[in-house]
Amino acid sequence: MNKPFNNNKVYELLSLKNKTAVITGGTSGIGLAIADLFFKSDANIVIIGRDKQKGENALNKILSDYKGNNSQNKFKNRCIFFQCDVGIHAECKKTCEKILDVFPGVEILVLNASMEFTEEANKIEIKNWQKIMDVNISGSFYFFRYLADSMIKNSKGNVIFISSVVSRTGAGGGMHYSTSKAALIGMMARINYEFLSRGIRANMISPGIVDTPMLRKKYPDTEEINKMLSSQVPMGRIGTPYDIAKLALFLASDMSEYICGQDILIDGGRLYYRRPVSSQTAAGNKNFGNKV
Repeated sequence: MNKPFNNNKVYELLSLKNKTAVITGGTSGIGLAIADLFFKSDANIVIIGRDKQKGENALNKILSDYKGNNSQNKFKNRCIFFQCDVGIHAECKKTCEKILDVFPGVEILVLNASMEFTEEANKIEIKNWQKIMDVNISGSFYFFRYLADSMIKNSKGNVIFISSVVSRTGAGGGMHYSTSKAALIGMMARINYEFLSRGIRANMISPGIVDTPMLRKKYPDTEEINKMLSSQVPMGRIGTPYDIAKLALFLASDMSEYICGQDILIDGGRLYYRRPVSSQTAAGNKNFGNKV
């Protein structure tokens, strides 16, 4: 029987020291929280995002705890940003080449970049459908495609998909969004099928209602709205980006080394407490758009 870990051993298993983590969609929300927590766990961080200013702001936020005595400059080489639209193949390929020019390999890949439109299925604009598929599905594939060889070379790779509970419920966003998130399950499964024997494993996190910029585009940060959202969660509050980041850290660490191919739901108990009713999202229902 294995002996219990002592405190030092547990800390070592959660440490990401000497590992490089790439986080797509890392300039805000869940992606930024993951980047921040990974950096505090001693990983090298590569943040990917479309907006240069948001990228610089993200770096400043992460490094803000290390001001004074040139300590911020000391850590800058461990935390970098690359501007990239993950929905464009050429940009993804070039960005991955830049990453591997800076770091000899990538051990952790967090595929978080995502976008959504809320449209009824029979009224979806084709350009919106294609854009979501390009960003949410193809972007994830591109980054794995061009970083996988470095993982194979080092026999060390850990891929974490950030999906959504909508892949199970269909509630929230539109059909294009829920379809794109469900497709990631197949991508995760194939990575494990092909590459587990070569040292690469993949898992998925499916958040419920989380306080992110994406959520606030539809649901303003007001007392009334927050009360409505919290009432749908048995734990009595909506999730925070750091709730998701803590699970991502566990999956990225050696503490989870025997876990692979799992889609882990993190929603404060909402899915099994209050399953969506199909009639609530019917086009003619007055409550359509008020459920997430």
